[in-house]
Amino acid sequence: MSPAAKNILYLVFVQGIIYLSPLLTLPYLTRTLEIEQFAALSFAQVFVQYFVLVTDYGFGITATRLIALTPGNTKNISEIVSNTLAVKLLLACLMAVVCVVLVCLIPALHTSIWLIAATFTGVYGNALFPVWLFQGVERMRDLALITALSRLLVLPPVFFFIHTPDDVVLAGALLNAPGLLAALMSFILLRQQKVFDWVPVSWERMLDMLREGWHVFISNIFISLYTVVNLTLLKFLGTPEQVAFFAASDKIRFAIQGFIQPIASALFPRFAAMGRNHQSEEFKKLNRLGWISLVGTQIVGALVVFFGADLIAKYYFGAAFEGISIYLKAFAVLPVVIAVATVFAQWRLLALGEGAALSRIYMVAGPVHIVYAIIATRYWGWGGLLASVYLTEIMITLVMYFILRKKRIHIF
Repeated sequence: MSPAAKNILYLVFVQGIIYLSPLLTLPYLTRTLEIEQFAALSFAQVFVQYFVLVTDYGFGITATRLIALTPGNTKNISEIVSNTLAVKLLLACLMAVVCVVLVCLIPALHTSIWLIAATFTGVYGNALFPVWLFQGVERMRDLALITALSRLLVLPPVFFFIHTPDDVVLAGALLNAPGLLAALMSFILLRQQKVFDWVPVSWERMLDMLREGWHVFISNIFISLYTVVNLTLLKFLGTPEQVAFFAASDKIRFAIQGFIQPIASALFPRFAAMGRNHQSEEFKKLNRLGWISLVGTQIVGALVVFFGADLIAKYYFGAAFEGISIYLKAFAVLPVVIAVATVFAQWRLLALGEGAALSRIYMVAGPVHIVYAIIATRYWGWGGLLASVYLTEIMITLVMYFILRKKRIHIF
């Protein structure tokens, strides 16, 4: 098996574990927590994702790329790792202050103070877990093992200690603990294997890292305006039941969509290294493998969810969530659209250094989505919100397609 294929399999396994553990606990939580508590937990997890976006800052792309361009150079890798972690920790501390201010200023969040505090541990887990380092040095096997172990260790406490709706704060803490566990195990392993050394950080180098990731960061922020923000709109414009059903359906959608990022991440360094050499046999093979594995998995997942929605609602979510089947069917096709957009964005525009063009797309799409999503949600509830998401994703994909054609970048 080729190294690229192995990396895809390892990262698919990682992503499978990341989504399998919530899917194992999801039916337990929908039966143990009342709809109001489940809706509050779902909103808290989405709320802290804004802060995760800031601490991530696009280093999943830029730090991975920088490390991949200096294979085996321990000195350069050590400098990248130390400065990247320093920046991420500073951003995490800044976001903690911002979170406290927002919770104090927004009355609707006052009742969720402890729940938000519990879920905020996920921000520090994201800041410290160096997934980008494992990907950059192509140590996917180690990444898979650490991710699996950190996720599985948290499962027993969820079932042993979450028994009533009053345990929702503990549920928030446990569901966000794997990142910190994975970070601890990662640093122990990577230091033992001498992948990097701790070196002094400098403000100049940290600023360089921020500049390097700026376009990806801006893209991620504006992407959040039509992804992460949706449940927030529903919380203020919809009902707790709509929030609970929308959030639960979105978890199923994310489970299908979870295969996208590992495949995209595994092949990204190779597409970046090839540049515009689109005529080579290696590019054609890699491109074919990418399209089949990435888009193909999403089509299969969409069919399973659409035709199995009624069974999933009845036997997986439980009696209180039987009305969720229409949500599941409505969500089913969205991952296919996102898979195509991921090919255009990561393997073409970002891999060829066209991050600025991608940022401009998101800078327009995000705010425009907010405008019509608010109107649609206000008048048509969750259905209007989801229709807005589809409209935005399709328009973004089409714009990327036309930009690629204009720049004469090969697609197929």
